[in-house]
Amino acid sequence: MKIKSVCELTGLTDRTIRYYIEEKLISPLYVENYLGRKTYNFSEKDIKDLNDIAVLRKFDFTLEEIKSVINDAETSKEILSNVRERIAQAVLDGQNKLSVLSQIGTEKTYTVAELAEELSRASLNLPAHKETIKPDIVKTVLPILKTIVIFAIVWLPIVLSLLVVTISINDYHYPVFEPIMIALTIVSFLPSIAVLIVSKTKLKWKKIALRILLVFCVLSIPISFFMSFGIVSRSETTDFRNYRDFDADCLANRNVVFQELFPNWPHYFENVKQADGSYKAVYLDSHYYYHYHQGFDYTYDIYAEWPLNEDEYTKEVKRAAAVFSKNIENKTYNYKFAELMKGDYHCLILYSGDEPFKKATDNYDYIIFAYNDKANIVRYIYCDSLENGADQPYYLELEW
Repeated sequence: MKIKSVCELTGLTDRTIRYYIEEKLISPLYVENYLGRKTYNFSEKDIKDLNDIAVLRKFDFTLEEIKSVINDAETSKEILSNVRERIAQAVLDGQNKLSVLSQIGTEKTYTVAELAEELSRASLNLPAHKETIKPDIVKTVLPILKTIVIFAIVWLPIVLSLLVVTISINDYHYPVFEPIMIALTIVSFLPSIAVLIVSKTKLKWKKIALRILLVFCVLSIPISFFMSFGIVSRSETTDFRNYRDFDADCLANRNVVFQELFPNWPHYFENVKQADGSYKAVYLDSHYYYHYHQGFDYTYDIYAEWPLNEDEYTKEVKRAAAVFSKNIENKTYNYKFAELMKGDYHCLILYSGDEPFKKATDNYDYIIFAYNDKANIVRYIYCDSLENGADQPYYLELEW
């Protein structure tokens, strides 16, 4: 039977019954969840014991006295005398009680049930005893703190991970999700999930299992926190419609050479006149790639490529060469200059760090304009990193 029904049957309050349990006057069966909250199930004997205790409390038997009689019926003689004396001293408030108690002999020993039976007839007209429960700050605060700590341990891995992922999504313009990191982060949640499941079961070793799982929950907090940084760790797009639309922290937004070299409007389509006089956008064989990563430092790659007709190709090569000449003369950003052939492409390169077209082992910064005279194709490349070669420049992956 649940505690609410027991309150109705006995006339005792929820707090009073829990107080009797804390004082070990009764010991009903209970189920404890992962937060330590106990759900009691009272038997008929528990209800009978509560009623007996309630009767004795109406006659001012202290909890210690009742507990003493429960543990040793022989003490009932002395305790009964003590209660009589207390009642006699409070004659103005307890005349009715003293009258009833005086009718009970002290020649025999009594159990709590026997005492309750002797007194129950007279107790019907007496008011219910109101327990004076002194607040125990330690007993009150500790369960609350325990609940808060356990709740935090169980839910903190999940909450922190969701917080990190939310911030990452907001930080990156084109967030890319890593399935492997998502799976590993979910695995780190297993102790928390197990706690919630085990707390609903009736396992024999439930308490031990929950304590072990809570230890794993504590260990999973830093693991899930750091793993969640890998769920969304970069911004990436190949959609030409996103051309020159970068993450706010990407330094390409403030690089003078980049702004001059990369055309404001990419030539990835031409408006071709149709037979009826209308124009149709014909998309060219264009390619675009943008990647940005903000780790301990930043790394970003910007790559655009498209074919041009012969006149536009000639003009664009001349314009790009002028941009390089200008920045070489002005020594912009202290770049070094290289001009070389790579496959079918003639490459103009401003760079810092390792020499172009070699695996980077240090911080690097490459601005490349490549043009193919055979196919009239132009390439614009900007790779920049302070990650000490952790990521390689994107242009090394291209076919030349």
